[in-house]
Amino acid sequence: PITRKLFPQPVSDHSVILGVSKSAMLRTCFRLGEALNAGCHGTRHNENIILELYARVTESWRDGLPWRKQHFVLRDLYHDKPPHLLALYGHWSQGQLWAADSEVFLHAAKARVIGTMKRDGMQWRLQILSIWEASWEDIRCVADVCCI
Repeated sequence: PITRKLFPQPVSDHSVILGVSKSAMLRTCFRLGEALNAGCHGTRHNENIILELYARVTESWRDGLPWRKQHFVLRDLYHDKPPHLLALYGHWSQGQLWAADSEVFLHAAKARVIGTMKRDGMQWRLQILSIWEASWEDIRCVADVCCI
């Protein structure tokens, strides 16, 4: 399994890189538990955390009219044990490219998911902003950058 170092500290308010601020933080996660911890911590502390999660989609289905949402059950890349994460994608019906990117998950596949953690009653849910299929090669390339 991929193990990563601690997340980097947020940039200062006066970054030398134009356009970079600490108003949003990207957290790249290769384990589901790691994503849950990072996303829930950010939500509880009122931080704007964007998650980039690599996971397996084991179930997915689409609602009909009028909602047109696609639901996902995400599992860890390496095992089927809990925790599992429910995710919701509302953009699939708003364009052919988005529909094609998410259609592959109506069957099981590995995914790169960009989203934010939301509270849904007593459970946590990932609100998906973008999703597409990922290969082990894609995952290893990103891990090489994040886990140096």
